[in-house]
Amino acid sequence: MRAMLKRFATSALALAIIVLVGASPAHAQLGIAGGLNFESSDDISTSSADANFENSTGYHIGVVYDAGFGPVNIRPGFFYRKVGTYEFGNTTGGGAAGTIDISTFEVPVDVRLNLLVTPVITPYVLAGPMLTIPRSNVDGFGNGDDFDDFTEDMSLSANVGAGVQLNLPAVPFKLQPELRYEFGISEYVDTDAVEVSESPKFSAFSLRLNVIF
Repeated sequence: MRAMLKRFATSALALAIIVLVGASPAHAQLGIAGGLNFESSDDISTSSADANFENSTGYHIGVVYDAGFGPVNIRPGFFYRKVGTYEFGNTTGGGAAGTIDISTFEVPVDVRLNLLVTPVITPYVLAGPMLTIPRSNVDGFGNGDDFDDFTEDMSLSANVGAGVQLNLPAVPFKLQPELRYEFGISEYVDTDAVEVSESPKFSAFSLRLNVIF
C-alpha cells in the first residue's frame, strides 16, 4: 500500500508540473480557495482506550491552478484541512484519557467537465484523485508515546462534485462555488503503530469557493 501511494504521489505531482509548464497562459490561471468540510469518521477502539469522533465540522484553505483544455479543465491544488478531534474516554488499562486532533495537507487533482458554456454562468461536474498527508496532535495519554505515530505517512482519497463558474461583468476574477464529496480509498490510521479494531478512512462533504484570478 505504501509503495502504491508513493507511486500515486509521484504521478500526481508530475501531472501538476505538466499542467503548470504546458498550459497556455491564456487558459491557465492561479487562484485561492477555501471553505467548510463536514466530516464523518468511524470511532476507534484500541487495546487501551475507546475514541469517539466528536468535532465533525472543519475548514480548508489553499491554492489552485486552473488550466483549460476546451470543455475540460485540470485543476491541481494544495490545501491545509482541519479535520476534527477524537475524544478518548477512560481507558481499560489504567492509562490517561486524552484527545487527538487530526489535520491534513492535501494535493487534489480535479478534472472539471463543463456542461454548458455561457458568457456568465458555466455549470460543471468534477472528479479526481487526492493525495493526503495526515497529521495528528496528541493531548493527554500520559507521555503520549503510544500515539506518536497515530497516522499513516500518506493516504489516498477521491473527490466528486459539482459547481458553477461565474464570470461577472466588470469583476476581474472568476468565482467557482462547489459542493464536493470526498471518500477515502486507503486508511489514515497506522495500524502497524496503533492496534485498532477498524481503521477509518476520510469521508466528508464540503462547500468550497475558488477565486480564480
